Amino acid sequence: MARKGLLSKSLDRTLSGDTAKPDAIERSAPSPAPEAVKARSGNPTVKRFKETFDELRGEAMQEIDTALIGSSRYKDRFDASSEIQGLAASIQEAGQQIPVLLRVTKPGSEYEYEPVYGRRRISACHQLGIKVKAYITDLDDEQVIVAQGLENSERLENSFIEKAYFIEQLSQGGFTGSFISQAIGIQGSEISRMISIVRNAPEELVTSIGPAHGVGRRQWSALVAAAGVSAPEQLSGAIKAIEAIQESPDRFTRALAYLTTAKPREATTGGAEVVANGKLTITKGAKAVSIKVSDKADKGFIDWVMTHSEDLYDQWKAQVENG
Repeated sequence: MARKGLLSKSLDRTLSGDTAKPDAIERSAPSPAPEAVKARSGNPTVKRFKETFDELRGEAMQEIDTALIGSSRYKDRFDASSEIQGLAASIQEAGQQIPVLLRVTKPGSEYEYEPVYGRRRISACHQLGIKVKAYITDLDDEQVIVAQGLENSERLENSFIEKAYFIEQLSQGGFTGSFISQAIGIQGSEISRMISIVRNAPEELVTSIGPAHGVGRRQWSALVAAAGVSAPEQLSGAIKAIEAIQESPDRFTRALAYLTTAKPREATTGGAEVVANGKLTITKGAKAVSIKVSDKADKGFIDWVMTHSEDLYDQWKAQVENG
């Protein structure tokens, strides 16, 4: 049975900033379960959530068939197969020490449950063919994000780039910057920088590198900048160069070194030329040309060029073929 009351009330207090403890916990807070994760943060919000979650731990743990669990809508971790295999071996030897948190899906969904967090543990149990220990709750999307943010604050497992991709998913999902900042515990200006890195980073390269624990924003910014001036074959070369490297941080270091020492592509072959009595600036590159108007009143010229681009190409082609 889903247990929404205790956990959702705690998350609602987190969003509202209310620091008061729930009555149930004030009356008789049970001792945390042995496998409870110890709080690593002095943040009262995290501590308050943990107290309420400990109450849930004592009442509602179940064993769920992994075939009944779908995928998370918002993923806050990269799923490295080697890490899942290692976790599966650990669970096989010592059992699943920390239950996952699931929420009940909406009626008509393909699966009965969706992970709030603990996707790697679910994957590991699926590989082993065993049921996963889980707490079941019924949270809305905002409460799920807060729960993920607080759990990650305690466990400190997410790398910078994993957090950045998670934040970008939330942004694309329609969550406001202020909500993301409050739920994840990261300032708005930093959120903007993280989103910018994700949107400008070559996805295939990031996927090849992996989570790269210990690599921060400045290093990722340097990689994105280097990738931005690299030709496609240089990016492919960087990906190939890190294929045999086992550790993700080492793959990042090698990729950055490869891109920063490789010869950057030529930005232009001609340079800028001012024409039409200074009203247009045309910059020619190897395979591209840009046109800039100096007067706002002439902005319509750009639209005209776009509209007549096919005719202009046909005229040029006919002239070339006719000598």
